[in-house]
Amino acid sequence: MTNIGAGSRIAVSGWSVLIGRNLGVMRCLLALVLLAQASGCAGGAVTPAASSAKPYAFINGRWFDGEGFQPDTWYAVQGRLTRQLPPGPVETVDLSGLYMVPPFGEAHNHNVEGPWNVQAVAQRYLQDGVFYVKNPNDVRDFALQIRPIVNVPTSIDATFAHAGLTGRGGHPVALYEDVLRVGRYEPAVGPIERGWFENRSYVVVDTEADVAAKWPVIMSGRPDFLKVYLVHSEDDGGSAKPRSVHHRQGLHPALVPGIVARAHAVGLQVTAHVETAADFRHAVRAGVDELAHVPGWLLQGPHDVERARLTEEDARLAADHKVRVVTTAVAGQAMPSLGGHHQHGQQAGHGPGPDAKHNSSPVDPASPVLRDNLQLLQRAGVSLLIGSDHAETSLAEVQHLRTLHLFDNRTLLKMWCVATPVAIFPERHIAKFAEGYEASFLALAGNPLEDFEQVRAIRRRFKQGMPLDGALMKDAAWSAASQRGQ
Repeated sequence: MTNIGAGSRIAVSGWSVLIGRNLGVMRCLLALVLLAQASGCAGGAVTPAASSAKPYAFINGRWFDGEGFQPDTWYAVQGRLTRQLPPGPVETVDLSGLYMVPPFGEAHNHNVEGPWNVQAVAQRYLQDGVFYVKNPNDVRDFALQIRPIVNVPTSIDATFAHAGLTGRGGHPVALYEDVLRVGRYEPAVGPIERGWFENRSYVVVDTEADVAAKWPVIMSGRPDFLKVYLVHSEDDGGSAKPRSVHHRQGLHPALVPGIVARAHAVGLQVTAHVETAADFRHAVRAGVDELAHVPGWLLQGPHDVERARLTEEDARLAADHKVRVVTTAVAGQAMPSLGGHHQHGQQAGHGPGPDAKHNSSPVDPASPVLRDNLQLLQRAGVSLLIGSDHAETSLAEVQHLRTLHLFDNRTLLKMWCVATPVAIFPERHIAKFAEGYEASFLALAGNPLEDFEQVRAIRRRFKQGMPLDGALMKDAAWSAASQRGQ
């Protein structure tokens, strides 16, 4: 099989991006792009392909209403639910007593990232019933290549923040330049010069003047939302000046309110990476919309435990500001909880590496601060979203949260299939079975309120009025053939 050399380039929306994959994979990618373009890519709305889907009648099913499951009959017409029988031929789907839930979401993961893995990643998500994924830091150029392949009825729907904002020397600069560049991206696309990721995966801003000057770069690629990094902000002084500390660091917190104001002015929400309670407070007071982590998810040493501990006042502040918080409780499994050098780890910060295995075992129980913080936030009424950061899909995060014994089955199910999808796509009519909502659902073999493991017993998948199960089998055959070199 002929390989495209490391120096080969493909133009994407005005940028030249290094691609080092073989011609067979590139042909498959081109075919997928053409298929998506023919179907119509509508940035997460019901697409022309879904609008032209044939009508269905779903009978003998039990439908989740937020409290329990009720027998009902729904029709799918032009990709949306209705109780009105449409004119003309209608294909009937007998659900035979199955339990319908809205598709699941993943509010934090970086694995939807480029053409070399998008098909396999999308297939894993769809297999686990996860239709909606949020990537809060990506390589802008690679994400732009795959936009036509996601956000179509036969694939997952995804949003991208592109390059996160951090301070000089802050996280995730070293992660991209020293770890992911060599261990993750060069094996996929060929040699990459050090420094190539700046303004593509991270933007360094140390002053308000930097923010103003780099705003066009930050907006390049039309991000769906923005990501800011607050890391050990308790070490920062009151003025927005560059500083030198030994801890990991990110933006100076004094810059965040202005960044949030700029983002909100152009209709973009802001997600903040946080590690400590001080980061949490600064982010909430700055007006961010979402926190990408719960403090306590990452501890560099025993001294970090108390730095990560939230107070009742912190939780009330987040609830009052209606700030959403992503759990990422399972993320600590990808790195040592105490005393480790996580910034140098193979999987530090951005999803599983090429050889990562699906892992749902509990993290080191020696530090209960994460569990305490989750319990505090739940008690205060803060909106909690499901996101794994590192795992193959958010199923691993849900499985781990169950081991913490904080949420009953109904609460956990609603976090996963209602709160999380709505937070990812707030403008869409999803995550509810109601007139005019998207005809997207999972049919489970049993009642997950009685036996939560039924979330894995998915018998049927429909997305925007289109059945997905046949497409999953076709994708599996394609993946197997490509791995054999056919």
